[in-house]
This record gives sequence, structure tokens and C-alpha cells, in this order.
Amino acid sequence: MPRRSRRLLFAAILATSALSFGLAGSGATGAAAPRSSGRAIAPVAKGKPNIVVILVDDLDWADVSTYGRSDAPTPNIDRIARSGVAFSDGYVAASVCAVSRAALLTGRMPQRFGFTYNINDEGDPGAGLPVDQKTIADRLRLRGYRTAAFGKWHLGAEPQFYPTRRGFDEFFGFLAGETNYVDPATPGIVTTPTKADKYPIGPRSGNHAMVEGPDASPADDFSGYLTDQITGRAVDFISRASAERSRPFFAYVAYNAPHWPLQVPRAWYDRFAHIKDPVRRTYVAMIAAMDDGVGKILDTLERRGLRDDTMVVFLSDNGCPHRFGFCNPDHPFGAGKFTYLEGGTRVPFMLSWPAGMKIRGISASPVSSLDIAATILRAADPEQPLPRELEGRDLVATARRPQPNRLLVWGQEPVYAARQGDRKLWLSRDWNQSHLYDVKRDPAETRDLSGSDPVGAQRLGTAIERFRTSLPAPLWKLHTTRKVTVNGRETEMVY
Repeated sequence: MPRRSRRLLFAAILATSALSFGLAGSGATGAAAPRSSGRAIAPVAKGKPNIVVILVDDLDWADVSTYGRSDAPTPNIDRIARSGVAFSDGYVAASVCAVSRAALLTGRMPQRFGFTYNINDEGDPGAGLPVDQKTIADRLRLRGYRTAAFGKWHLGAEPQFYPTRRGFDEFFGFLAGETNYVDPATPGIVTTPTKADKYPIGPRSGNHAMVEGPDASPADDFSGYLTDQITGRAVDFISRASAERSRPFFAYVAYNAPHWPLQVPRAWYDRFAHIKDPVRRTYVAMIAAMDDGVGKILDTLERRGLRDDTMVVFLSDNGCPHRFGFCNPDHPFGAGKFTYLEGGTRVPFMLSWPAGMKIRGISASPVSSLDIAATILRAADPEQPLPRELEGRDLVATARRPQPNRLLVWGQEPVYAARQGDRKLWLSRDWNQSHLYDVKRDPAETRDLSGSDPVGAQRLGTAIERFRTSLPAPLWKLHTTRKVTVNGRETEMVY
């Protein structure tokens, strides 16, 4: 089937799936509802819930089976959705790793404090999450929480930015934007080159090295697959914290999977022999290995009797980068990292808190990763007003009372976007172009409606301009912009 025809087919599926699965009355669109046990758990939460935030890397919306048929089955991620809510219109605050992570951990648009662009792997001098910006961990530690972070940091490699100086009691992981999962020479490991591999995979060093403890002690260990190591550290922390029932915990589990480089144990690779392209096959196998880790975390919570009163949030930091050739080319949201197409910022996004919210299935209410901080703090301390600087909303309340007309604005100079209702405006200042789309009827963003809806285009353009002119100068420089073609759509990349 031609690619354009496939995109149109997906648009039709997105438009009709809500009716097919009996969700029309709830306002949900875009995918099949997760299978439910039929048990709607009434909120009975008491005290401070435990918090687990699972953030994965470069996983696109289309490669999670929660939202419908996929060649990347994710049964454990689906477990989170089945016990809570999956947002079909969940967004991150930026389409690139470091900026997105800064938003999640602060609950603020990072551009508002100069964190406008990504951080180089070797570190831009002085680049990092400004020390005057409080993280979720900072705020929870003041509320008596035990805190830990595992995996990818990418919020600054200099000492002042180190996780244990940003509210976390424990850290194991790496400080750069990417690293090897394992030594390629390790027996039983499949390492698959892509069409855009940047450099040979060698030993970890510098900011790519594994570190741990309060002072970044070396923890480089090639004896195990990194996805499994992150899972093991998280499981160990939860097990230790569960012994101290009087003190709740916050675990930030930041998998680097399925980010480049493509490496996976052969046992996982062999499960997907039906996928003929070795690049796509390795990528899907990496997703499956990560999903297995999610399952082990959920199993630990259940085994320790903690699952009901533990809030679990799952999302990706941005969409899939098209240039490596492993993204899903048959779905409008299958690629788009570094761009402000839907595939750059619309991500898999689930929330579950059995003791604190009812099962909601799939919700089409637009939500943002900015909402995570507000949601966690509201759950941890419901009697206290949220800090005024937070920009998000309580996801538990949103799941109960959808907000379909919420305004969301994104941007890294010179590219911006804004969505309200079904309308989305994409704008490039250096191209001097803007395009208005109906992202419900045209999820591939192929038909410009600016001429037929000038009022809508002007309204969203005004919102972008209001956001853009409110921002301070970036704390470090823009790296690059260029024209790219993503799943047949020409757009501008900002890195």
C-alpha cells in the first residue's frame, strides 16, 4: 500500500476507533481501550502515596500496544493503562530529550528559565537545570519522601547539576544524552548498525560513563544489559524502601531504551524473527526488553503490597528520531523527534493510582508532562496549595473531568506550535510560514486550513507570540536547524 494511502487509512482508524470500542460517550478517540478487569476501584487513598515515574527515551506513540495494534507488544505498559488511564492526546513540553526532562522534573516550561535547547553529549559549558529551579524530588523530600533516580540524567554534567544535589537521595546512571547498553563484544548481544550511526560503538567514557552515589563514583559495569541494570536498581530501591512503611518513596526510573545505539540481548531479538528489517527488529526487541523491566517494577510493587497506594506514571520524553530508520513509517505519530509535528511531542502517556482514582480507560483530553509535578504534589499533600510557579494541572482531576479545549503551546526558537481543541498551528519564524491543522481529522498534518479558518489561525498565532515574547534569552546557544522529511512531511528540525 502506498505511504500516503497508509496515512489516510490511519486517519480513518483514528476517527472511528472510539465508536468501535464503545468509547464515544467518554470522548476518547484514537485507539482501542485497554482491556479492563471490570473493577472500578473507588478512591480510598490515605496518607502520602508512593510515586514511581517511568520515563523512556524516544519511544513513539504508535509503538505502544495500549493504543491499538502494533508490532511492538507492550503488555506491561498496558497493565498501567488497564488499572488507570491512558491519554491518547498526551504531550511533552519539547521534542528533544534534555528540554523535555527539565519540564517533567520542574513542572515548568524550561524556556521560561532559559533552558531552551538540548545539551551536547559532552556538555555545553554551564548547561544544565538551573540550581534555582526546584525539582519534584526537592519538593517531595521536604514532604518526607525518600527519593532516587536511575538511568539517564541529561540535565547537566557539572557537579552543581548532579542528581543528588537536585533532591535525589540516590542515583545510578549516566549524565549524557546517550550511552552504550553493553560492551558490543559481550556474548549474546546483538548490535545493529543503522543508516545514520554517528560513530563506532566503543567503551563508555566521560559523560557517557555509568556513575553512582553522592559524588559520581565510577559504576561502569559492562557485565549486564543496561536496561536490566536500571530495572534491578529500581526494584532494589523499592524493596528497601518498602521496609520503611512510615516513609513514602519517589522513584524516577529513566530508561534510555529504545534510544540509539541499537543493542539488545539475542534472546529478545530472536522473539521477533517475523520482522525482516534487522534495524526495526532490534528496535522492537529493545522496546520489549524495556517493557519487561516495567513489568518487574509492577510485580515488585504488587509483591510488597504497595501497588494500590503507589502512583505510577509512564511516558516517553519525545517521539522517535526518523533519521536512524527504525521508527514506525506507517503511522502519523511514528516519528518526529526534534520537530513540532505531532510525532515529536505526542507520546504514550499513562497514569495509574488504584487507591486514588477510578479506572478511566482511554481519555482524549489533551494533557502535558507539565502536569506530572502538579499531580504528584496534589496527591502527596492535598491540603497544601500547589506552588504558584507550576504550570500543570492535576491529571487525576483531568481524567475525571476532561478538558478538551485546553490550550497548549510549545516552541524552541525559531519553531513553535500551539493546540486548542482540534486545531493546531505550526509556525516557523525563519521560514516565515505557518500552517493550521485539524489534528483529529488530519493526524498526519497534511492539509493547511489557514485559508478556511483565519480566525483560528490568528487565535493560536497570538498565543504563540504571547509565549515567545515572554521568554528570556537562552542560557546556551542553538545548535542547529535544518529542513527534514518525516514520514513524507517536510518540516523544520530544531536541535
